[in-house]
Amino acid sequence: MTKAEMIERVCKTKGLPPTLTKKAVSQIVDSVFGEVGDYFVRSRVSRNSHPRFTYPGFGTFVKRKREERRGRNPQTGQPIVIPESYTVTFAPSRDLKSDLNRHRKS
Repeated sequence: MTKAEMIERVCKTKGLPPTLTKKAVSQIVDSVFGEVGDYFVRSRVSRNSHPRFTYPGFGTFVKRKREERRGRNPQTGQPIVIPESYTVTFAPSRDLKSDLNRHRKS
């Protein structure tokens, strides 16, 4: 799904004011994702604590630190050191998992 498709779907959601424009929805979507992104950029990972954002019924995003590790250059085969970095992982909620698997054939 693209951002434009998301905005279109949100605009068509029942229960929202009919005066809500696509521009307003776009600003709201940008604000939400901007805030979540800023939260992960500003938060710190410690040994005992990993910053997380949980959206009930959807899932949890967690900021994790990837330690420095050895790897190989795929073109040359030479060993290289991959520097430490941060990433965000996602774990779907039980509700989302059950919705995804509801239509599976038995």
